[in-house]
Amino acid sequence: MNLPLLILRPLDGALQTERRAKELGLPAIVDPLFVVEPIAWSGPETKDFDALLLTSANALGFGGPQLDAYRSLPILAVGEKTASAATEAGFHVAETGATSARDLLGRLEDGRYRNILWLAGDDHTDLSAVDQQLEIVPVYRSTAIALGKRAKACLAGETVILLHSARAARHFVSELDRLGLPKSRHHVLAFSEKVAEAAGQGWKKVQTASHPDDDALLSLASALCRSC
Repeated sequence: MNLPLLILRPLDGALQTERRAKELGLPAIVDPLFVVEPIAWSGPETKDFDALLLTSANALGFGGPQLDAYRSLPILAVGEKTASAATEAGFHVAETGATSARDLLGRLEDGRYRNILWLAGDDHTDLSAVDQQLEIVPVYRSTAIALGKRAKACLAGETVILLHSARAARHFVSELDRLGLPKSRHHVLAFSEKVAEAAGQGWKKVQTASHPDDDALLSLASALCRSC
């Protein structure tokens, strides 16, 4: 019997992961630990920038009509999902990074995109660029919520847990501690080494995706769920 696969990411992304999981025949349970919502924002003038940095499709989904002002700017996208969302929204994607914004900016040609506007979440990582001037404007927030009933029911037995961010890993662990739920019977599949580190020790098993994308994560899940 396959182990259940618990998906905790915000709902839009969680439903996409669930769809892929079901295509692989995996029994997926969706119970988001975060709610994403737009925040009021007013962006600087387009003429002051050479490119628009997007590290999450949430910036497009929750940025609102103000995004239209920046359609002339080339997009620097982190992740294929973000790049696809930008293309579908009518933007031109000039560069796509597979791992992180820092790596993407670090491999830009000298002199390209000196002034970059980053439309981010309000809980974004620190990011400094050596050769670029970066202005950060938060356009959405992701609010942590309590572990839901479906997740708690799933965790009553051995479970495979997908963790997509370090913040989610830390919040999930804090929720287990708050509820007095053990970690030792569960398996963690982490989106990256940073996420695995945030999840900490004490799990039955922790594995990290070979690449930071859903396909790599679900490849691990497919093998693990069927081997137990």
